[in-house]
Amino acid sequence: MSNEQNIRGLYETCIGVPDLITGIRFWGQFGYKITQQGELTADKARALYGVDSALRSVQLRHLDSDHSLIRLMQWEKPRNTGIGITKDLRQDGGRWSVLLTNNVLNILNHVEDAISKGEPWNYIFPHWLQVYAMAKGEPFFDRPIGVREGIATHPFHRLALFERYNYEKPLYGMVDESSFLKTSQFTHHGILIRADDASALDFYDQCLGLLKQVEHTLGGKPTCSSGNKQTFNLSDDEIYHIHDYDDPRSSLNIAEHCSGRLKIVRMSASAEMPDVYDKSRPGSLGMSMYTYQVRDIDDYLKRVKDGGATGISPITENEFGVPSIGFTAPDKTVWNLCGDL
Repeated sequence: MSNEQNIRGLYETCIGVPDLITGIRFWGQFGYKITQQGELTADKARALYGVDSALRSVQLRHLDSDHSLIRLMQWEKPRNTGIGITKDLRQDGGRWSVLLTNNVLNILNHVEDAISKGEPWNYIFPHWLQVYAMAKGEPFFDRPIGVREGIATHPFHRLALFERYNYEKPLYGMVDESSFLKTSQFTHHGILIRADDASALDFYDQCLGLLKQVEHTLGGKPTCSSGNKQTFNLSDDEIYHIHDYDDPRSSLNIAEHCSGRLKIVRMSASAEMPDVYDKSRPGSLGMSMYTYQVRDIDDYLKRVKDGGATGISPITENEFGVPSIGFTAPDKTVWNLCGDL
């Protein structure tokens, strides 16, 4: 059986929340709707997630996407309050998710209004970013090709929001025009790690079967955009690497890229930043886990064992009654695989 049949794009962003109803209302403005809900006893949650707490969860889907769903997780006894609000995305082990919008400033207006009312948000103003090394035209005469991308952080939401200009990627983000904020499902999902050796990341293509895109090395004078410097709080000469792992139905051809990408930002092992792995795992509030949906969970249990994962749970039904396994990947991030692809 081919990899294309065994795994798809990143399935769920799991978000620990203190109140499911508030989370459902918030994500409804982005076009996400309830698909299923369920719960686990503390014993079952301990077996699958390593968290000694009862759990209630709701799964949300955007339009008819088969990936980039959201799982809101309300723990009776949360492990911790999570990463919290940050001024940028420079945290070792931190996660964030990215979505396309028709109007990035419209969402920023809401963020600024929320801040004015004392709500715990922070943001980086949407910056201009040329994409895919597309040729730059003559200013004021040719149409500029790129995106405006901004960052919005909250104790429960770590988001990058982007708006496209003068190019299309038809399989990479479908905007729900009927949604209040006119946004897509998550197009990709980020993790930041510190490591000089990238070999631990072989797990994602060689073990899980994801499509590996070309690695990009960025940063340093004068090539790093001012926006990315703010996003990752980079010094002028700091270098970083981007590793992209796609849905196997995707392609190396830009025009055929699919959403649901896993994007790993790798910085030097000596780079200074807080370690937040313990605050970005099940039981934490905020974005605390990603999942993949796979065919043949028994086969994947063997794969992750052979691939060097640790802390592997037995196959256990999750809160939606789906056979699942939890583990820590070789890059130290916590994952969950769900059967029934």
